[in-house]
Amino acid sequence: MSTGEQQTDPGHEASTRPLARPAGPEFDWLSRPATPSSRAGAYWTGLVALVAGMGAVVVALATQVTSLVQTVLVAVPLVLVGFGLERVGKSARRGSMRAVGIVLALLAVTAPIVLSLSSPRTVTTVTQSAAPPSGTTQAVLRATLGGGQLRLGPGAPGLYEAQLRSPGTASAGVSTNGGTAVVDLRAPAQHGLLARNRGSDWEAKLSTGLPWQVEVDGGAVTADLELRVLDVRSVRLQTGISRLAVRLGQPAALVPVDLQISAGLVDLYVPRASGFDVTVDGAVLNNFAGEGLQRTSTGWRTVETGGRGRFIIRIRGATGRVRVHRI
Repeated sequence: MSTGEQQTDPGHEASTRPLARPAGPEFDWLSRPATPSSRAGAYWTGLVALVAGMGAVVVALATQVTSLVQTVLVAVPLVLVGFGLERVGKSARRGSMRAVGIVLALLAVTAPIVLSLSSPRTVTTVTQSAAPPSGTTQAVLRATLGGGQLRLGPGAPGLYEAQLRSPGTASAGVSTNGGTAVVDLRAPAQHGLLARNRGSDWEAKLSTGLPWQVEVDGGAVTADLELRVLDVRSVRLQTGISRLAVRLGQPAALVPVDLQISAGLVDLYVPRASGFDVTVDGAVLNNFAGEGLQRTSTGWRTVETGGRGRFIIRIRGATGRVRVHRI
C-alpha cells in the first residue's frame, strides 16, 4: 500500500451513511410533521371535553351537596383546579385555557357567597307524639335528619314527643315489630344546593319506661344526646362533619356505642361508676390517658368497677378530637 492511499473501514462507512426511509405509504407518518391544523384540532377537542366534564361535576354538586359547610369543602379543590388550568394556560400561551381556569375558580369562590346570602326554604315545624302500642316491651328511635341540630333526652309522657323544625315538612311515625315499637323521624327530601336547605332543628323526648335503641343518620350535625336516665341498649350515630355530645348513664348490660363521623369533635360524658371500653379508628386526638384509662391491645378501658353492665364504645373518624369526661 502506498503512502498516498488511505485505508477505509467498510463498517465505519456503513455506519455513517444515512439510513434509507422505508418505502410505501404506510411509513409516510414517520417523517411527516404534525400540521398546525391537527394540533389545534386536538387542543380544542381536549378543551371542550374538559369544559363538559367540569360542567357535569358542578351540576352534580349543585344537586347533591346540601349544606354551606359541604359547599366550602367542595369549593377548595375546584379553586385549585381552576388555578392550575390558568397557570398551565399561561405557560402554554393558551388564552382559552386560562379563561376556563379563571371562570372555574370564580365560580367556586362565589357559589358559597351566593348560597349564604340566598333565602332559605320555608321552615315548617311539626309536633308529634304517640303512646306506646299495646304489648310493647322495647323501642327503637331512627332519626334521619340530613344536616342541622338534634337534641335528644328523656321526659315524654307517652312513647315519644318530638318537635321537628325543618325546611319543608318532616315526617314522623310509629310502627311495631312484635314487641318492638319503632319511632321513625325523617327530614324532608333533599335536593342539593338548588333547594337551599339550611338544615333541621329537632328536639325529641323519649319514654323512660322502655329500653331503647338509638340510631341517627345525618350530614353535618350538632347533636346533644342526653341518655343518662334512659335505659339505653345500643347507640349508633353516622354523620358527616359534626360535633357530638353523648351523655351516658349506668349500663344495664353490654351496651354497644358506635359513633362514626367524617370529621369533628366528640365529647363523651360517662359516670365514674360506669365501666367502658373505647376503640378509636382514624387520626383522632384523645385525652384517654389523662382520664385514667388503661391501654389495651385494641384500645382503652376503665379500671374494673364491678358493675354488671359496660359500654363498648367504638369511634370512627377520618380526623377530629375525642374527649372523655368522667362525672
